[in-house]
Amino acid sequence: MSDALESLSKRERQIMLLAAKGLTDAGIAQKLEISAATVGTYWGRIRTKLGHHSRTELVANYMREKASATLDEMRKQNEALQAELELKSKTADQARGKAELLRRVLSAAPDAILLVNEDGLIEYANEEAERLFGYGAHELANHPVSLLVPRRFHGLHSQHRARYLAEPTKRKMGDHYGTPAVRKDGTEFLTATTLSAMKTPQGQVVTVFVRELADANILDGSEPLAS
Repeated sequence: MSDALESLSKRERQIMLLAAKGLTDAGIAQKLEISAATVGTYWGRIRTKLGHHSRTELVANYMREKASATLDEMRKQNEALQAELELKSKTADQARGKAELLRRVLSAAPDAILLVNEDGLIEYANEEAERLFGYGAHELANHPVSLLVPRRFHGLHSQHRARYLAEPTKRKMGDHYGTPAVRKDGTEFLTATTLSAMKTPQGQVVTVFVRELADANILDGSEPLAS
């Protein structure tokens, strides 16, 4: 599959990513300012390269392949970060000291990281999260994490969050379609996301690691398109 994915043109990848964001063919045509018939032609080309699967299967396979390497790397970083926190926390006896230690470690992390409580409120966002989502310092604190999810996915996100909290084992997300996200200015992008739950005296807190998928720049025109 990897070699076949690399054979996709930038326009074909753009169509796949827009489909992953939930756009219909009509919506894709409007977004790209081409006809619906042209979108259909591109789907034909994509099927020639990737196999004659349904539209949903094509997008799912594409996003799974694109996200898998990123998720593996993020999972390793997540585990390394947890190990570092456990090691350093042994020397931080006071609760306030541990909280400050946590923030220092998370602030230095290369990925966007959110701490979300059981009520779905963001307790902490590191600098990379603020940069990625376009918010100022401390602006995300105490806001619902759904603020970072496109409105049309709020219901699905709520279901996923409830299911995760009911069984908070480490799990990966984003390996089917990519995880849709939205910036403060309303622009949408696709991410790889990993979750890790931890118990605190105040209840369960979920650590969310977020990274923008590498192909996302072809959606905003920052990378030239091939026909």
